[in-house]
Amino acid sequence: MKTRVSGFTLVEMVVTVTIIGVLLAISTPGLRQLTLNQGVKSAAFDVFSALVYARSEAIKRPGETVTLRPTSASAGAWVNGFYVRDGAGDQLRTWTVASNITVTDKNTTPVTSIVFGKDGHLTVTPKIEINLSSAVDGVSPRCVQVDLTGRPYAALGACP
Repeated sequence: MKTRVSGFTLVEMVVTVTIIGVLLAISTPGLRQLTLNQGVKSAAFDVFSALVYARSEAIKRPGETVTLRPTSASAGAWVNGFYVRDGAGDQLRTWTVASNITVTDKNTTPVTSIVFGKDGHLTVTPKIEINLSSAVDGVSPRCVQVDLTGRPYAALGACP
């Protein structure tokens, strides 16, 4: 009597690996798009949370302003990250950014800092619009706005 050995044949293994390869080749572009969209979404959340943090610190510290600034001194340098600084000049928190960010006021003038007063209102700029995007086509941009009262709002799509 012969004993039967169970397992895969070479042909079955090659067919299985080929099918897995084809499925990976089909799904890879979608995964890249998903990853890029998530990067923009994550950067928008970072900006939103930085604005909420700066505003709450300004309200918490009576008589002091709190400023959100880019880490680089040049205008439009928000892509390198940003930080929150209190009225005494102490750096409270820092963020890095992995997405393309443009920060403008309502007249589309580049903004070099966002300053919150003791009541949480913006002290200088009347309205801030922050666009977050990717250089790759098909990636949805995000918009973070700060209204006249200093409250930030986030939305899908570019700022109007």
